[in-house]
Amino acid sequence: MPQGNGLVLAVLRSRAHRLASGMVLELRYTGRRTGREYALPLQYARTGERLVVRPQQVQRSAWWRNFSTPTAVTVRIAGRVRRGTAQLVTSDEPAWQQARDLYRSRWRRSSKGTTGPLVLISLEPDSRRVG
Repeated sequence: MPQGNGLVLAVLRSRAHRLASGMVLELRYTGRRTGREYALPLQYARTGERLVVRPQQVQRSAWWRNFSTPTAVTVRIAGRVRRGTAQLVTSDEPAWQQARDLYRSRWRRSSKGTTGPLVLISLEPDSRRVG
């Protein structure tokens, strides 16, 4: 893991998480081939219980390929850990346009020429709100 990632993850896991929680989440998943658990800090956009993550440098990174089929994940967002399902969407799928628009609404500058894959994360209902 690059050094910067470790620092961002440490902030997200601390009481100081508010410094980064509005922009970055921690994504935890199990590699489909390795079976190892991974944790990544990723920039995200959110609407309700749906999150969109845009893989950066898709030619050099491969983590996003783990989500070609729906995959169970955990997400640390706003200081809380939530379970969800992540799914890769590509530009030839109907859900991609909506996901891209959501991401662009949050990150206008960094998403101008977005054409690559996106990862959609559907969070499970928050058990603390139910009841």
